Amino acid sequence: MQLDLPLIPEPVVAGLAADTTFVKHRWARRYILRVLDDGSLRVTLPRWGSKREAQAFVAQSESWIAQQRLLRVTRARPTWPDEPALRARAARELPPALRELAARHDITVTNVSVRNQRSRWGACSARGAITLNWRLLLVPDFVREYVMLHELMHRRELNHSRRFWRLVAQVCPRHREARQWLLCEGQELF
Repeated sequence: MQLDLPLIPEPVVAGLAADTTFVKHRWARRYILRVLDDGSLRVTLPRWGSKREAQAFVAQSESWIAQQRLLRVTRARPTWPDEPALRARAARELPPALRELAARHDITVTNVSVRNQRSRWGACSARGAITLNWRLLLVPDFVREYVMLHELMHRRELNHSRRFWRLVAQVCPRHREARQWLLCEGQELF
């Protein structure tokens, strides 16, 4: 659940642009800063956070913000000739593939959905619902399988502890290679 904090438009406050939005999120554990495609800033505050501390966080991040804005100008979002068709294909192919992996590893999944996530490859809820990014169709097979196994292992360990990574390593021998591919090559798909 996200709550927008009231923000009085201010032209500039200690380097803070008027296009900055502050959002309080009850599950956030730290301040999170995002530069959106249009160059505006979105600052997520933990429930215990204050707007003053968030503004200080933004001020400390000025060079990073400038770098991110420059990247957004120089790097256009990739487009595919028939994105709707790819998304429809992903909705048909990814859920059965995930369910097959789940059955092979004796894991229960309550729901599988395919979405247009902007920065995540997948997600797993505590209730067993798994969300996959449609762009998984565009990655190598071993990377797609890694993402699915990663989310399935969250059904056994809903965190990123050492125990979780041991589970991933047991079921996916190429997990390090797949993670590296996602970090280097995968970002180009967003």
